[in-house]
Amino acid sequence: MITGGAWRKKAALGLAAIPCLLFLAWHFCAWIFAPTLGVTTPPTFVYGIAKTRFTLVEYGDLECPYCKDAYPQVKQLIDRHDTLNWQWHHLPLPMHGEAAQYEARLVTCAGWMGGNATFWQAIEAVYQHTRGNGAGLTVPVDLLGLQPKVLVQHLDACARDNTTVRQVIAEQAATAAQKRIDATPTFELRDNRSGRTLRLPSLLDDAGMLSAMDWLASQGGADAQQHQ
Repeated sequence: MITGGAWRKKAALGLAAIPCLLFLAWHFCAWIFAPTLGVTTPPTFVYGIAKTRFTLVEYGDLECPYCKDAYPQVKQLIDRHDTLNWQWHHLPLPMHGEAAQYEARLVTCAGWMGGNATFWQAIEAVYQHTRGNGAGLTVPVDLLGLQPKVLVQHLDACARDNTTVRQVIAEQAATAAQKRIDATPTFELRDNRSGRTLRLPSLLDDAGMLSAMDWLASQGGADAQQHQ
């Protein structure tokens, strides 16, 4: 027999679960129905404070060993600077074949279905479990440790079959080609207030990044966009 107090407790737990279930259902439906609803791009995935003055854009390849080495450095850099966030831009290199393409689609599906935090969790998980240089993952998708688990069973199908996600990756690679970016990792610093960008020669340390942000914010930063 369920007492009144126990019944109210169960009811409260059930009501508390509703927002979570609605959130998961929304993301799942967004993936399923994206091609028919005319969705052409998933959300922009940003690590750090969403609305801040500067964004570090990384053109990255998940099979690139240099990108893998840079990943923790970039993450720590962003964690130290509240005026800077990090945006990922896919550039799977031809030399890394289908493995790089698949992983780009995989993390995009993860973010599309699970949200911004899941996207970055997927990036880190792929780097932890890839052989690199086009050799691909060492474990199946369900062993990458991604959350929420309810979405994991759909990730592989999305990465292999979703034409909209394929289009997204192709468009990002085409944008990089238009900018004559053909190596990974390549970094751009963007001033979100003015829209000006500066191509960086490499990943800068704290002092170098602060100098680049100051220069881009100054009047001299107007020349940065002209030379892209």
